[in-house]
Amino acid sequence: MWSLRSLVAVSLLLTMATLAACGGSPGGGGATSSPGGGDQSSEAEPTEAGASESAAESTGGGPAGSLDDLINALTPPNSSQISKTTAEGGAFVAWETSDSFDSLKSFYEGAIGAAGMQIYSRSEAGGTYSWVFAESEGSSHGGSVTLGPASDGGPGSNVILAITE
Repeated sequence: MWSLRSLVAVSLLLTMATLAACGGSPGGGGATSSPGGGDQSSEAEPTEAGASESAAESTGGGPAGSLDDLINALTPPNSSQISKTTAEGGAFVAWETSDSFDSLKSFYEGAIGAAGMQIYSRSEAGGTYSWVFAESEGSSHGGSVTLGPASDGGPGSNVILAITE
């Protein structure tokens, strides 16, 4: 079983690969974080993302907006944010959600395109599923979403979003 720590490590590797592929660098100043492991803001109430749940192809939707717009578009339904770390031009956000793995796979197939992004890679390994996406080929505006089972082994899922501007 994958722990949240393992999912974070996988997401960081995917983010670094995305940055390298898009011509960015994982460095960069301006990181803000708290001693507890990130600029954490918790949402006591579940959130609902308004993106389509249809299985859209990776053709992309409308033009992509700011990092906050992309975070809002890719926030999983019925979720609570467990951490958020931002740096100049990037963000790393983790959520717990009561939604099933399969439900979230369908959600992200539609939500990524609806957010103006194109999916360039899908991968599944060890009980996790990941998408790598960007605004367009060669664009540095993009990132990855990693979906995994709940860290406590119960129902639900964990989602990690790593994005750059």
